[in-house]
Amino acid sequence: MTVMRTISYYAAITLLLSAAASAQVKESITVSYVEVPVTVVDRAGNPVRGLQGKDFEVLDQGKARVIRSFDVVDFASPESVTAISPLNPVARRNFLLLFDLSFSSPETMTRAQAAAGNFLKTMVGPRDLVGVATIDIRHGFRLLSAFTTDRRLIVAAIEDPRSFRGFDPLQIAAVSPLDSMSDLPDLPGTDNNKLGVTEELKDMLRGVTRSEDEYSRGNIDRQVSLLTGMATALRAVSGQKHVVFLSEGFDPRVIQGREASGGQSDKAFEKASVESGQIWNVDNDNRYGSSKSISLLTMLTDAAKRSDVILDAVDIHGLRSNLDPRKGVSPQSNEGLHLLADSTGGRVFQNSNDLSSDFGRILKSQEVVYILGFQAPVQQPGKFHALNVRVMNVPGARVSARTGYYEPGGENRIERSLTNAEVVLNDIPQEAIHVAALAAAFPTTGPKAQVPVILEVNGPDLIAAGTGGQSSTLGIFIYAFDETGVVGDSIYQRATLDLTKLGGSLKNGVKYYATLSLPPGHYAIKSLVTLGETGKRGFARNDVVVPKGNDFAVSQPLFFEEPGRWLMLKGGSHDRTNAAYPFAVAGKPFIPSAGVRIRSGEPRTFAIFVQNAAPDDLSVVTMPRATMAAKGTGSNGALFVFRLDSVEAKDAAMNVTVQKRGGESQTSSVPITMQ
Repeated sequence: MTVMRTISYYAAITLLLSAAASAQVKESITVSYVEVPVTVVDRAGNPVRGLQGKDFEVLDQGKARVIRSFDVVDFASPESVTAISPLNPVARRNFLLLFDLSFSSPETMTRAQAAAGNFLKTMVGPRDLVGVATIDIRHGFRLLSAFTTDRRLIVAAIEDPRSFRGFDPLQIAAVSPLDSMSDLPDLPGTDNNKLGVTEELKDMLRGVTRSEDEYSRGNIDRQVSLLTGMATALRAVSGQKHVVFLSEGFDPRVIQGREASGGQSDKAFEKASVESGQIWNVDNDNRYGSSKSISLLTMLTDAAKRSDVILDAVDIHGLRSNLDPRKGVSPQSNEGLHLLADSTGGRVFQNSNDLSSDFGRILKSQEVVYILGFQAPVQQPGKFHALNVRVMNVPGARVSARTGYYEPGGENRIERSLTNAEVVLNDIPQEAIHVAALAAAFPTTGPKAQVPVILEVNGPDLIAAGTGGQSSTLGIFIYAFDETGVVGDSIYQRATLDLTKLGGSLKNGVKYYATLSLPPGHYAIKSLVTLGETGKRGFARNDVVVPKGNDFAVSQPLFFEEPGRWLMLKGGSHDRTNAAYPFAVAGKPFIPSAGVRIRSGEPRTFAIFVQNAAPDDLSVVTMPRATMAAKGTGSNGALFVFRLDSVEAKDAAMNVTVQKRGGESQTSSVPITMQ
């Protein structure tokens, strides 16, 4: 992956610029930092590589913006193989597998599940995010899984979309399903041409058909409205969003009208009714189409474009007939799916076998993503800005970019939920609540190591982010993602902070301790802290290697600190081996600092744990220089204690290199903040 940065690339960062209007008066202008992912392909549909910022022009509401930052992400690069390597979130490819529970039968739902599984297996890359949802005209839109790399969660949701329930509050980790729901009944419908009925009965059946049409039209309008709401909510998700809509579709006649497709016998009957003055027999919506339904489709189009959503429909019906002499439009056609897909710039796939080739071409065109960043003034939270991106000096090039963006603010509940998942999956820094985190692996008698996680949540930030009431709810989410993006273990905890009673105890903040249980491997341990309903968040990431039982491994420097500085909050442990508390020296436990802050002239003590090595077989070098105070044997190797007497301002980290006698060496470090 090639990345070029001029300033921080994370979207929705709010900056405050102050410019002096005179010697006495200052004017503050709030601006937002906006990033736009852009793909460029040649006439053959192949991605165009090698472009630079000067090759692009961005128009915001018709006004040219100065491109302040320029990144390039190439999904064909070797770095894209690992799911947990950091990636600019606006370059992400997000796929939502959307099951239609209203216009699908139990039989075709099996086809839908097979198509979704095929898509997940053959199309999705390790860094692509996938979510699963259902849409139901009776129960609304339901998100089974937020966009995640955890394929186990996605598979579980695909296997039972009707009844799947997740326990993970952010819906990004695999969990067990709950009780199932009953299947929806099929919508009513009758083929009159096989009845051999009299003209009098036909008149009666026309009235029944009109009622059915009104019922069907109401259901379709409800579905289109739900799709519009879904598209609007997805504006909170960074990057391009592809909705893979798995459905049989609906009869388009009730939206488009019979005029769009024929229906000669009904036309003759209505003409005769008009000539005889029986206008109550004429259904204008059935004849010309429903203006309300067409308006709802227009709203879907608008919402999809504004949120950078493309709806691609997969027809799960199977083989269809193209003939219906009664209505002129075949209820066996998939024209209804074309109405939905075409309105968002998507396409209809006739069966799941189309996915491999056709979606492959789509993903090929998105292989190289250019990210253009600019600043724009914030005038009204939630306001939409139309965008137009052009590329110069590339003859025949086709540009694909989002059609606009929203000013920060005005998010709804679903958007806030998706934003929390976005923070975790995309490593988005949070400034409202500062969080320092530590994670270290220690062997146990079982196949999994215990991995303590320590969070230090800044107290003044908690107080400032509170609602002004007597209490606030602290939410803590910890996820351990392996290299494939699967969550190996996770912890969620809520705690109520009584601000009136705690008072001075929050001077430094909250220190949280919990333990994960993980097999050997490389992990990204991501911690999210939220405060009540304020939307204020803090985030931290730790990259941890859990060694195998016989591996040589060196812990990071673990700094001691005086007890009583923090409000302590103990979390749970998923270790089932009853392993001893790992942070102990000479039988005395300590809780290490997650964020190492050193005052000038203040001596500090730290420990190093070395797995599968004897103390006398090791040499240790520290930088900056520290004095060894003690060495000994731990539960699974060597233990060293050092005293750090002084640190200079230029020292940004404590680095420790441990080498075996005549053998391998390993270096570990921890950042240092001077106070």
